[in-house]
Amino acid sequence: MTRWLIAVMIYLVALGANAATLVGGPTRGLWWNPAESGRGFNIEMQDDIMIVTSFVYAPNGSATWFISAGRYDFATNTFNATFDANTGGQCIGCAYVRPQGIANAAGPVRIVFDSYVTATLYYQGGSTRITKQLYAYDSVLSILRGSFVLTFNTSGLVIGDWLVMRTYESGSSGPFVAGYFDGFPTSRIAVALYDASTRRYAFLVRVGGYYDFYIVDMDDQRVFGLGWTYPVGGSPSGNGSAALGTRVQSPKEVNAEYARALLQDAGDADGDALRAAAYAHSKREGPGDAQAAALARQLEAALGATR
Repeated sequence: MTRWLIAVMIYLVALGANAATLVGGPTRGLWWNPAESGRGFNIEMQDDIMIVTSFVYAPNGSATWFISAGRYDFATNTFNATFDANTGGQCIGCAYVRPQGIANAAGPVRIVFDSYVTATLYYQGGSTRITKQLYAYDSVLSILRGSFVLTFNTSGLVIGDWLVMRTYESGSSGPFVAGYFDGFPTSRIAVALYDASTRRYAFLVRVGGYYDFYIVDMDDQRVFGLGWTYPVGGSPSGNGSAALGTRVQSPKEVNAEYARALLQDAGDADGDALRAAAYAHSKREGPGDAQAAALARQLEAALGATR
């Protein structure tokens, strides 16, 4: 375990100066300035169209909201629009009334994102720092817990890991999270940590005689960064390959499923492999064999038509 953590720390330090690249755009959801509680901003995006809803106050202190819609510039990590308003709409419990829109009701808005979860919002006459509001994760390590799918492509070989990261642990290199392959809760095969100096996360997974190694930026749902694979006893080399990933289950979901699996397996003498396979199969639902085969034939025909 110590060897794994040392390898992770060496590469975190080496990549510390690299600037974040916001592949996929900033994190969607609720944003705020923690020092200015009572107002906030909901940021959503589809393709390059961003919509920002601002929940703020009028000069007289009454609550109000604005909606801003425009294009997000992936090259500059920047959003530009205006604070638009609506009035005369439907109240809760009332019959529908079409609201009247007020374009540019409070001037221009500009948001410059410097990471997936931090930005500066500029408004007429000033600015404020905003960050993605994390209300379910109480530490940088807690965000590493849950079920993750991670993948990267190295020289045409696609590497993929389905991981469940569950337990907090600590070693000579500091605190980390440990986990296992999805469906095999009796194995302890993966570790992950956060490095404050580089503001990056790292995962290390042992797969037989090899390690899969990831150094990533991460928000509460998505993972972007670099991946390596190298033999046990060796070292990662090169610049790494682009790695992507996502959180599939939250920590609470993982803990609930793990507890159910332990209860179901109590007294079962069929062995770890059979129990783990049954556990993994029970979690997944899909079409029947005939439906799956028919869909496969349909896609095969489509693929052949493109050649």
